[in-house]
Amino acid sequence: MQPAAGTLEGITVGVTADRRAGDQQVMFRRLGAQVVLGPTISTSMTADSPEVREKTLECLEEPPDFLIADTGVGVRAWLEAARGWGVHEQLVAALGSSRIAARGPKAAGALSSYGLKTWWKSPTERLDELIDHLVESDVDGARISFQLHGEDSEQLVERLRAAGATVVTLQVYRWGAPVDAGPAQSLVERCIEGSIDALTFTARPQVGGLLQVADRVASASSLIAALRERAVVVGCIGPVCAEAAVAQGFPTPVVPSAWRLGSMVKTVAEALADRKR
Repeated sequence: MQPAAGTLEGITVGVTADRRAGDQQVMFRRLGAQVVLGPTISTSMTADSPEVREKTLECLEEPPDFLIADTGVGVRAWLEAARGWGVHEQLVAALGSSRIAARGPKAAGALSSYGLKTWWKSPTERLDELIDHLVESDVDGARISFQLHGEDSEQLVERLRAAGATVVTLQVYRWGAPVDAGPAQSLVERCIEGSIDALTFTARPQVGGLLQVADRVASASSLIAALRERAVVVGCIGPVCAEAAVAQGFPTPVVPSAWRLGSMVKTVAEALADRKR
């Protein structure tokens, strides 16, 4: 059952995301909450960079045996960049002969929208599980195109290379520090003074980013202490993000069973409603 409108009246939620932060804001406000936006990272798209273009042309000359599709936004950014270079149809045709492994339904859905079929999808939506499956499937001598997410995935790439594969990485977006740290600093200040009831994280780097901002405002330890003292509800979109939060000492996060934005908002709203009762 969806939380009713007004469920979160008098509640203030802090959002640390940059992408789709507005969507969270709309959903929480429908439930009556006030929302404070404080992005702790920035996402910069690099799909149309000369490096990605060069590696895309390599895919056309020598189509990969496997494609690792990590994220839906990454798949779309890459294929649309190829459209801008005038090689979209050729790239889709080349990837059509590859065995495509998708980390989750978003990546698989993005592939499907371009007519590309997923060969295997990680049941847990975890990239390390996907790499395990490929290594167990024997990639010795195989050529793999790997669409990376915003973080460094060098250890995973090295695992594939150690198994005998040739890996071509496609870094179509990167995560960095927020362009304007002011909103994140304001969010940290409000957390420490006790006016934030919940925090949401939709990517692991947002956790570390918030602590880095906290060290500039006061200290990471004072932020963590304030969150724990007030039993602030921490919502994470999935287990990888939650593991990062737990490792840094945040209050135990709530995680939706379906790792989607709407499900996370619902789960956070339910936890807040329980606390109010």
